[in-house]
Amino acid sequence: MAVFHVKKTSLGEDQTSLVFKGKIIEGPIVKGMTLEIPVTQEAVVKMKIFDVVHFEKQKDEEKKVGLVVDFHDLPDDMEVIMGLNIAEEDLNITSD
Repeated sequence: MAVFHVKKTSLGEDQTSLVFKGKIIEGPIVKGMTLEIPVTQEAVVKMKIFDVVHFEKQKDEEKKVGLVVDFHDLPDDMEVIMGLNIAEEDLNITSD
């Protein structure tokens, strides 16, 4: 299992995806892995990572990597996740 520290969550350029900007704390993270988003203490939403992007020009080392999650067919889910305002949080990444 890998761990990713989210510094900031923002809307993707296409308006149908979210980008979790941060840095990899542990393990390799690649496209197709599963991002676990805690909704409550017991509930976790699992989303596939659509892409992993690197922001070379980003001066803040804490926001050099972006995990892109596509919500094209799930606009309501995107609203819920955006409402969580995930920032300064470590998220688990699995390869299932």
